[in-house]
Amino acid sequence: MKVGLDRTMIIEAAAKMADERGIANVTLKVLAADLGVKSPSLYKHFNGGLDELNKELMLYGWRSLESNITKAAVGKAKDDAIIAICYAYRNFAAEHKGLIEAMQWYNMYQSEEHLQATQGIVSVIFQVLDAYDLNEEQKVHIVRMLRGFLQGFSSIECHGGYGNPLSVDDSFDFALKTIQNGIHDLQGERKNETAFEKDQSI
Repeated sequence: MKVGLDRTMIIEAAAKMADERGIANVTLKVLAADLGVKSPSLYKHFNGGLDELNKELMLYGWRSLESNITKAAVGKAKDDAIIAICYAYRNFAAEHKGLIEAMQWYNMYQSEEHLQATQGIVSVIFQVLDAYDLNEEQKVHIVRMLRGFLQGFSSIECHGGYGNPLSVDDSFDFALKTIQNGIHDLQGERKNETAFEKDQSI
């Protein structure tokens, strides 16, 4: 076994390979060759083989994304914070096309490990949403909407799926503005509901 080779080094090498060659091309055989070891050496670190490595890549990706999103949101609030978070996600996806592919399908409630890997991002978004006049149910809906938008938009963009010559940057900004307007509308509805409740109590 290569001296100093550990689990973290293998995961980082696999992440780099995924970004450069695509997640579908990451195999233990090819990874071992790149690391200068035999395939059995990797199985000593990953008893579950490629399935276990792919799971670790997914977790590694979410932890890395959390770091980027947290840094992007620092010192910002409300709309500015949401914009920063969304751009941090999009930029991460553009820079890590293979890794983001490995991250696509996950369930944060699948295990405690999965929960810990993603709860940081969710917590940051909820903290931003706390500054708006929204109820808890609305916040959950918004978090889900943002997840769907960011994963979907970035996936299509990374695969070159936007063929129309219209600026993709403009489309992204248009979507963000629409999301912000939707949140503002929800706040207006909340204020109207609160005012109505007060009137009814008089």
